[in-house]
Amino acid sequence: MQTRTERIQKDIETLATFTATPGKGVTRSSYSKEDKLAKRYLVGEMEKLGLKIYEDSFGTLFGRKEGTLKDAPVVMFGSHYDSVVNGGAFDGVAGTVSALEVMRVLVENGHVNDYPLELIIMNAEEGETFGPSTGVTNSRAMMGTMTQEELDTVKNRFGQTKAEAMAAYGLTPDLKSAVRDPATIKNFIELHIEQGPVLDRERIEVGLIQYLAGIGRYKIRFYGKTADSTAPMTERKDALVAASGFITAFDEKIRALGPEVTGMVGRLDITPNSNQFVPEYVEGKIEIRTFTKEIVEKVDFKGMILGLLEEAGGRYGVDTELEEIKRIGYPNPTGPSIMAAENVERMERICDTLGYSHMRINNGTGHDSMIMTDFVDTNMLYVPSRNGGVSHCPEEWTDYESIKKGADVLLHLVMELGKDG
Repeated sequence: MQTRTERIQKDIETLATFTATPGKGVTRSSYSKEDKLAKRYLVGEMEKLGLKIYEDSFGTLFGRKEGTLKDAPVVMFGSHYDSVVNGGAFDGVAGTVSALEVMRVLVENGHVNDYPLELIIMNAEEGETFGPSTGVTNSRAMMGTMTQEELDTVKNRFGQTKAEAMAAYGLTPDLKSAVRDPATIKNFIELHIEQGPVLDRERIEVGLIQYLAGIGRYKIRFYGKTADSTAPMTERKDALVAASGFITAFDEKIRALGPEVTGMVGRLDITPNSNQFVPEYVEGKIEIRTFTKEIVEKVDFKGMILGLLEEAGGRYGVDTELEEIKRIGYPNPTGPSIMAAENVERMERICDTLGYSHMRINNGTGHDSMIMTDFVDTNMLYVPSRNGGVSHCPEEWTDYESIKKGADVLLHLVMELGKDG
């Protein structure tokens, strides 16, 4: 059995028409009119297959194909279909459509599965809608880590809280009813575009994820005093010099921790940003990536950053401030999300059988799979991104035939995992 490229292309191109910014990429924010139109199309396609369709209180859509085993945990597969503002047509959607096509093929061929199969389609993965660290809403609600605090406090670009936006959409979020017992899920699988250049550059058809790196984010601020460029060096309170001292010290600390972690100050906003005046204010953004759970347990990153800020502030006579950018209820940084190793090996065998080139790959940003790994056996596979791997923009592109190959691997993995024994 194989999936069909032309149907994958039709689904993706149809979903791309549900956008608030025609001609300027895909803008399909969660809980929007475009979200409803896309969901209506997807439900229509699921109805054609005779699936048992239901939706939870957070807008997560499920399509269930029963198996021969009663009261057995499900093999769950899918992704999200929301987008950033002026985004692309493939992020999330490639995985959603591939999962839909897998279910089509199984139904059309009368495939008998032992474990029940569930197509999962999510509408609120993107964190841009309500701000940093507010994404992967559906998976967090399903796994019980979403909080009422987040629903009541974070706001979208229209000034609505998440709870208000959901109410306007027609949902009454119920934290308790949305929770799914992890024991009812045998596996969770997600296909995604790479959002990077590696697979395309190496001419590899399928990327098999072993882990997604954990992440920590912080804002740092330095408050000095503006002065003319003629001000004596001994009297200056230069916020940029203090920030520079911090950056150098932070880099040294991270390097000393070894290969389990990376970190950088990747952005600076400077006021005044002029060669004629001593900077009075600098704001920087830190990003940390973790590759083992042990590094998160043994290092107090917040304490380390605060100590370096205090040292830089004292040395250069400026005040400093730290703000954490973190997901409510989660550590900062998080540990890496480890995929089920046995299924990585399964996918390697499947790729070999199908004649698709493959490699193990561990780059990438946050996905719903990142949340699921803490609770159930989870796996991800990537398909190549073109145009240098750019994503979250109109230039985002993955060849439809590339998606079809990834969908074929997903199809055969679902068939294997759906067998009893």
